[in-house]
Order: sequence, then structure tokens, then C-alpha cells
Amino acid sequence: MSEHTFDVATNIRMTEQLQCQMLALLSDFFTGMHQNVSKSEQAEILADMEIALFLMAKRLGISKELLDRKAISAIRATLLKTENTLWKEDLLHILYAMENDGTVNGG
Repeated sequence: MSEHTFDVATNIRMTEQLQCQMLALLSDFFTGMHQNVSKSEQAEILADMEIALFLMAKRLGISKELLDRKAISAIRATLLKTENTLWKEDLLHILYAMENDGTVNGG
């Protein structure tokens, strides 16, 4: 088996594992919300989801910078469409943070 074939097979296997992990984390999140788990536990699951997302993007050849640019574009588009004031406020906070320092703080 050539090295390239091995790399492709490994990448496919790792991508499949990440897909399963992301689904399991989403399930854990919904279960936790249903069971009213603590904010700390919610934050831990969301952080794990974020890590899995970035790992999946890396496996697919998508940089964090591209993800950020796409997220900013999606937020801007949503802001133009939505009429929900609270939703807009949250989105504007995220947009401001992403555009100014690359981080999203608060909550």
C-alpha cells in the first residue's frame, strides 16, 4: 500500500470518527439540557464540540480563518434577515468580537 493511499484511508477513518464524535457530543448536549446540567457541564460539552469542529475542518482542509470568515458572512446575512431584537443583539456581540479580536467572550 502506498503512503498516499494510507494517508487517504487514515483521513477518511479519522473523518468518520469525528462525525460520530460530533453526533455524540450533540446528543450529550441535548441530553444535558433536558436533564438541566450545570453551566460548567454545558460549557464543557460545547468546548468539546468546538474542538471537534476545528479538527473536522482541519481534516477537510479548511482553516480556522476561513471558518471565521464564513461565520462572519453568515452572521451579517442573518442580521439583514432577522427581526428578532434579542437575536440581533447576540449576533452583533459575536460579530463585533470576531471582527475586532478574533475571540467571542461574554455570556
